[in-house]
Amino acid sequence: MLCGGIWPALVTPLTTAGEVDVGATERLIECLVAAGVRGLYVCGGTGEGVLLTASTRRDMARAVIAAVGGRVPVMVHVGSVNQDEAVALARDACAAGADAVSSVPPFYYGYRFGAIKAHYERLAAASEKPLYLYYVPASTVSVSPEQLLELCAIEGVEGFKYTSHDLVYLTTVLAKRSEDTNIVSGPDELLLPCLALGVDGAIGTTYNLMPRLDVDIFESVQAGDLAVAQDLQRRANQVIDALRPYGVIPATKATLGLLGLAVGQASRPLSQLGGDELGDLERDLLAAGFFDLVDRPACYPQPGDAMRGQLA
Repeated sequence: MLCGGIWPALVTPLTTAGEVDVGATERLIECLVAAGVRGLYVCGGTGEGVLLTASTRRDMARAVIAAVGGRVPVMVHVGSVNQDEAVALARDACAAGADAVSSVPPFYYGYRFGAIKAHYERLAAASEKPLYLYYVPASTVSVSPEQLLELCAIEGVEGFKYTSHDLVYLTTVLAKRSEDTNIVSGPDELLLPCLALGVDGAIGTTYNLMPRLDVDIFESVQAGDLAVAQDLQRRANQVIDALRPYGVIPATKATLGLLGLAVGQASRPLSQLGGDELGDLERDLLAAGFFDLVDRPACYPQPGDAMRGQLA
């Protein structure tokens, strides 16, 4: 299966003019790859994909694929409110060298299941690489577990990202999935319980900030060391709670700046953090123990533990 382990849902570094900051993208990727992530998810919710122009999304996909240079797989989110644009983005991502593409279902309007299935069938047919569904019912549409698995049976669909807090639903899908359906979790605060239920890996926002910690949660679960995983998940959730009042995506970008990785502001209409708010965020992160995590020795370090002192 393509998607396993920890995959940051990569932020999109932007200049003040709203263009992709290629240098900042390259620096962030070097940090994340050195920390031991297994792949990168580009232009998803964290990457502000649906807020960016199609041209900017293409630029970001190309920048990431070039910077990674095949060291880890790259999955590009191509979902759009416009189906033709989603299809074009999928074709462009595959041509640029993406290892897979992903898409939210049609959103904003109320779509019947037949229309959702037809949408994914067209995307899969247009993609030369595996297609991953993105189940995020709070922002798009909801389908039953049986319908989700029917979508997974479309030729070319390899699996899905599950972004919901409903663990009963997830348990049902995991119990009924075919052995070749790749399932990865989305909610960062539920990494441990989702891994315990049997997902193959996870794609998350705060993995931009805490890749070493989340790799350690994953590896601890694989090793059966539940006590360590529980402690690390508790510490991660304290940081996530500190980010929430500021908006998780704007706060994640601002926190990267505090760590010396300037990635710009979030796209409007997302919040723009600065001034007193930035100071308040730093104070809250300090109280949550985030900066202690940056210097925490990794349980499963990469050679030389390259990220100690850079990312948590």
